[in-house]
Amino acid sequence: MTTTDVRTEPPIEEPAPSRAHWAVVIGIAIVVVAGVGFRFATRSHMWLDEALSVNIAHLSTRHIFTWLKHDGAPPLYYVVLHYWMKVFGSSNLGARSLSGVATVASFPLAYFCGKRIAGRAMGWIAVVVLSVNAYVVIYATTARMYALEQFLVFAGILAVRRAFEKPTVGRVALVGFLVAVLIYTQYWGFYITAALVLLLLGTFRYAPEHADAAKRLLVSVFVGLLTFIPWLPTFLYQAKHTGTPWGKSILPAAPIGMTFQDFAGGQQQEGWILLIGFIVLLFLGAFGIASRAGHIDVDLKGQPTIRWEAAIGAATLVIGTTLTYLSHNAFQSRYASVVVPFFVLVIARGILCFRDARVRALFIVAIVVLGWVGDARNFRVERTSATKVAPIINREGQPGDVVLYCPDQVGPAVHRLLRKGFDEMTYPRLLKPALVDWVDYKAVLRRHKPADVAQQVLDLAGDHTIWYVSAPGYMTHKHSCDEVSTTLAQSRKKVLRVQSDPNAFEKQGLQEFPGS
Repeated sequence: MTTTDVRTEPPIEEPAPSRAHWAVVIGIAIVVVAGVGFRFATRSHMWLDEALSVNIAHLSTRHIFTWLKHDGAPPLYYVVLHYWMKVFGSSNLGARSLSGVATVASFPLAYFCGKRIAGRAMGWIAVVVLSVNAYVVIYATTARMYALEQFLVFAGILAVRRAFEKPTVGRVALVGFLVAVLIYTQYWGFYITAALVLLLLGTFRYAPEHADAAKRLLVSVFVGLLTFIPWLPTFLYQAKHTGTPWGKSILPAAPIGMTFQDFAGGQQQEGWILLIGFIVLLFLGAFGIASRAGHIDVDLKGQPTIRWEAAIGAATLVIGTTLTYLSHNAFQSRYASVVVPFFVLVIARGILCFRDARVRALFIVAIVVLGWVGDARNFRVERTSATKVAPIINREGQPGDVVLYCPDQVGPAVHRLLRKGFDEMTYPRLLKPALVDWVDYKAVLRRHKPADVAQQVLDLAGDHTIWYVSAPGYMTHKHSCDEVSTTLAQSRKKVLRVQSDPNAFEKQGLQEFPGS
């Protein structure tokens, strides 16, 4: 057995169709239909990142390319969203539906990936796991690029397997195309590409029978990477001037643990339970095989039929978290969305390691029920306190009133809900709140004194009310927003209208400084 063995395991023999068989079919159908529904259902309004996505996508395509120098992301998702919104609009559902469609389109890809690894049973298990996973559902209902990444990686897994089976020009070229699309969607695409290249290079030594396919794939991947050259100057500018000033770098072990926890459902009760089960299933999926009833053999070299998927998934996470730390950037588990397809497939194969259908059913039912708990929470939970702040300003504010945001990161979500007629500005540069300029962010903060900015706002407001939207806990604004409030309060009466909620994800509060 070799590192890149892409043969399919002999599938577990299934009995002839029976009542139990049709019960399974109906159960899968219910899970899939519910999974589709959850991907288009959330009551939450858009938080910072989503509002930024929509505001950037509202620009012309030329201005999207220009503005992203100030944002730090590649352009493809925003361009696709730009044209998507022309058809479906920029409402919460309209903009988010792009992510919903992308993740629903991943269902058949997950099935065919699983089927190629271990037969139809694994294909359907992979679909079920993907359907109910709360992490996947969150980003299916989020106007960001993460669901699109997952679709592209599922497509890439299938494309690489097909290329190894028969390395025709078309199959090999598709892999290069997907590499190009992925790195233009999110920069973690480079990490997964690096892991793929390492696998292909290892093929020459450990699986010489696949050397021809590996050689062709390396050429295709290289061509795919060459397509990035036009964007390279912007990427280098972003790397030097943007980054993640809102957080700090962390040694890789913590981000890896955080990623698995979030993949399982986060720091909720159902998430902790699933995390334990997923760790077991990941181990079995990568190293175990059902030998006979009640027995699972373990081969620490890894099971050949899923060895390369498990290796690339693990390598991508290690490479990504390590380079993120070394480049002094912050990490969020959403960046690791490219690893989700590997996670789903290894989990599915882990379930298949149990020959007893009752044990498999027990794991699947637990994953479905606990997944639905997380999915229901995603439907209910409000991601931003902008929904508490904006209605007050809309109801009581007058044309010409000043709305000041500190930090600027709390602005886009509230701005999206405000009616026109207010003079909106952000700390520290008094820019408009629709976008956040991350260029040399820390240096800009050092140049602007909170008291000076507050005085400028007082002068600009004249006799109009100042509505001050702020939130604590931002690493780069430890005391500056409090200092702005203190300076405003020295000249005007301060009225607390909305207390910042420490339990909220995005926790805007509101202070009113009435005019004369």
